[in-house]
Amino acid sequence: MRSLFIVLVLAAAAMAQITMSDAQIKKIGIKVDTVHLINSEPMGPFIGLFEYSDRGSKNYTLSSEATVVELMKQTGDRVKKGEAICKIASSELLASRYELIDMRNRLKLAQEYAQKDAGLYKDGVISQRESQKSTLEVMSLQAKVGEIQNRFIFAGADTAPKDGMIFTIRSHKNGILAHAPIKTGEKIDPFVPYLKIADASAFSAYIKIPPKMIGSIQKGAGVMDKLGVPVGEVSAISSSVDMMNNSATAVATITKANEEYRAGTSSEFFIASSTIEKWILLPRVSVTKYKGKDICFVKTATGFVPQTVQIQKIYKEHIAVKPEDLALPAQVVTEGIINLKGILSGMGFE
Repeated sequence: MRSLFIVLVLAAAAMAQITMSDAQIKKIGIKVDTVHLINSEPMGPFIGLFEYSDRGSKNYTLSSEATVVELMKQTGDRVKKGEAICKIASSELLASRYELIDMRNRLKLAQEYAQKDAGLYKDGVISQRESQKSTLEVMSLQAKVGEIQNRFIFAGADTAPKDGMIFTIRSHKNGILAHAPIKTGEKIDPFVPYLKIADASAFSAYIKIPPKMIGSIQKGAGVMDKLGVPVGEVSAISSSVDMMNNSATAVATITKANEEYRAGTSSEFFIASSTIEKWILLPRVSVTKYKGKDICFVKTATGFVPQTVQIQKIYKEHIAVKPEDLALPAQVVTEGIINLKGILSGMGFE
């Protein structure tokens, strides 16, 4: 290893460039990570709870009580459009079914009368007003049929029952069950969504914010994960404080969902304040001291180059530096720094 260092130093002495091949980088155990530009100072960390977003989601409700009689899918399961989710017993849907059949029959009859009246008016047998009355009756019945059909759409139910008043509930879209009945025999309350189908990649994070910091957070502010990687933006901020935990809530729309995100789990977030200049976030482990200066090692096409940085703020897992310190995009060394510092010492780099 010592002979390797000597060769590398001699090859790089002219421009303080540490030249290494991929094989040498691997042998020494050097690893790199990408840096990120932020528009303002990140505040935090704050704890946020993941939930599936309402964007593009579908909620099912009933206007009267019902009972779950069979489960085919459960919360967290993926569903396809038209796939059966559960079966429910509902006297409301049964009454709506009979009403729908009656209205359809009346509509069919009204359409026949309207067609005949249109012919009679054309032949001059009846007045235009009488013909229009038939047309208006058809339109009224069409609206009533549509209103009854919407009851089934809102409930997610087939219009035809199975075994009396038992109705099959089906998915109206591809997605994931963000909320569903837990067991058979469970009661479904009126006007309370009993089932929600969400986009599997659409997340929101409900982030708890200390009251004194709410004034520094604005709608549209950038949201970063605990490593400083941008993941979304603030879409809403509560105007009140929860007295139970003495915190307000900022809702973040997640635009870069990580495969590790799961509804119901929590994570740490940073939120950008709109009052500070642009900074670059480096992994904290990438910054080291060298002869009284703060430096990091930047990856180049042929190896690495040491770069002095001006630290603006130190966080739990990253460090903010001035943007002029690094040219983006950039990758910095996070492992194997001690070896590069050894090489640097042999070069006499300041």
